[in-house]
Amino acid sequence: MQKRLSKSDFISYLECPGEFWLRSHKPSLFNINDTLESEHLRQQGYEVQRMARQLLRFESTDASVEFERVFETDAFYARSDIVRIDAASRTVDLYEIKSSTTIKDEHIEDLAFQKLAAKSSGTSVGRCFLVTLNGEYIRRGAIDIEQLFMITDVTERVDSLMALTEQKAAEALGFLDTVPKPSLTDYCDAKKLDCEFVRHHFPNLPEYTVFDIARLNNGKRRQLLADGIVDIADVPTDFPLSDKQRRQVEAARSGEVVIDREEIAKRVESWQYPLHFLDYETFSYAIPPYDGIKPFQHMCFQYSLHTIDAPGCRPRHVSFLSREEDTPARAMAESLVRAMSGGIGTVFVWYEQFEKGRNSEMAAMYPEFSSFFNEVNSRMYDLMKIFSDHLYIHPGFKGRTSIKKVLPVLRPQLSYAELGIGDGMTASINWYRARTWNSIGESERQKIFQDLEAYCHLDTLAMVEIFNEIVSL
Repeated sequence: MQKRLSKSDFISYLECPGEFWLRSHKPSLFNINDTLESEHLRQQGYEVQRMARQLLRFESTDASVEFERVFETDAFYARSDIVRIDAASRTVDLYEIKSSTTIKDEHIEDLAFQKLAAKSSGTSVGRCFLVTLNGEYIRRGAIDIEQLFMITDVTERVDSLMALTEQKAAEALGFLDTVPKPSLTDYCDAKKLDCEFVRHHFPNLPEYTVFDIARLNNGKRRQLLADGIVDIADVPTDFPLSDKQRRQVEAARSGEVVIDREEIAKRVESWQYPLHFLDYETFSYAIPPYDGIKPFQHMCFQYSLHTIDAPGCRPRHVSFLSREEDTPARAMAESLVRAMSGGIGTVFVWYEQFEKGRNSEMAAMYPEFSSFFNEVNSRMYDLMKIFSDHLYIHPGFKGRTSIKKVLPVLRPQLSYAELGIGDGMTASINWYRARTWNSIGESERQKIFQDLEAYCHLDTLAMVEIFNEIVSL
């Protein structure tokens, strides 16, 4: 029986031929159950499509509009979001809706395959358009769909890709009739060991591999793999690495902890009391849910703050979680200003780019708090730098510097695994579910709020514990 290539199949082949082949021949390997994140993304997509359709109804006697138009042949199958059909020529224009604020290469590839399927089915195709979200649109009152969306004519980019699309589509169909020879060097640059093809064919890889070497480029990694070197401890002493990478490899080989106490001491001396340990939780959605928010903007709805007022003082804790407020970010900002009114010495965060970005956004949204947020940013120290600058190297970190990798090694008695909510994405989605709680009961809603409080609390408690480890060296 001849295989037929769908649009999603084609994109899968471009991303990773091995996974594309597995999905066709061994579909049982892939988890078909919806995750909380996939359902959340799907709901966003539905909402974006619904609003875009309102914008693109094309009420005209010269043309008609059709949603979800299918183009199919024995070889190809594609469903287009919106097509505009010229009444006289019957030529169709293709409109692809994307829940994105930028035009990406894969969007053009998507449209090119649609055009290939349409033309192969005997349909005359005119122009090709991408409908994306306007990243500069700020909600003020009701959503203005004219301002929310941007429509871009990408016909020339699609046409320039047609020959390659036809070639790649033929390759994809042919690839299904082969038996790929598995090789670690063929891993996906984006997924690396998360590639299902790699996991299926190489289930017994070492626990600590060359994939864990921090910031190792793919060329060097593939060179090691081609030489049969997978375990990080087997990397040759003369293999070209940066000083930081070499220290990581040597620590892995020896199993010893490497600490630059002198440099750490210099940094500790620069920290000023009161010491604040701050973490935000945020919500990001395609359609701005509140005034003052852009599409996909990270809007703060929660913070946890541990404070050590002076040397020898026990940490005290203050927190905020938006439950009913009409403007969650403003309510949170007001609470944080009060919580830090006793003075700002050094503000510790983990990955400062994120917290600084949110502070800058809130300073712009609420000018009355701008001096406060600017001061917080100027006094911020990223505690992760102790580890990302390789001043503290532990084989147990496996080259990672996220707080969820560092904490279990330094303080194994503290764990995210026992929490009802254990990661930022789950926190964000569940908060939104609790805020729009028509589909859940009051008891579940309150349980979500309790889990959110516990999760954010552990984020800042973790920083306090890691700080204590650092200053005790």
